[in-house]
Amino acid sequence: MSAKESKLEKVVVFGYSDNPEKYSNKAYLLLKEYKHSAIKFNPRSQDIKEIPPTFDTLTLYLSPQVSEKFSNEILNLKFKRAIFNPGTENHILEQKLISLGVEVVHGCTLVMLKTSQF
Repeated sequence: MSAKESKLEKVVVFGYSDNPEKYSNKAYLLLKEYKHSAIKFNPRSQDIKEIPPTFDTLTLYLSPQVSEKFSNEILNLKFKRAIFNPGTENHILEQKLISLGVEVVHGCTLVMLKTSQF
C-alpha cells in the first residue's frame, strides 16, 4: 500500500514555519499532497487553543528547549502518535507521552511519507 493509499490522518505540525525552506513547511505541504488533514501550529504566533481537541498525530518541529516550555500543553492534547523529527528529541516529554499511551516515533515525517511508513 502506498502512502497515498494509507489511512488518512489529522496531523498537527507543531512548530510550523511559513518559510518554504524549513522542513516544517515542507512536511505540511507533503501531508496535504498525500491528502492528510494537516494543521499548522506556530507557537510564536498562535495560541495553543487553536489546535483541535483531538487528532491523530503530532509531528514536532521545534527544539527540545521550546517543546519543554510547551510540555504541559502538549500533554493535555489528545492524540495517538508523536513524531520527533531529527533534532527535536526531548526524552522527558517522550517518557511522559509514553506513560499516557501515546506512540512515540523517532523519524522524519518527510521520509516516512515518501517511503509509505507514515
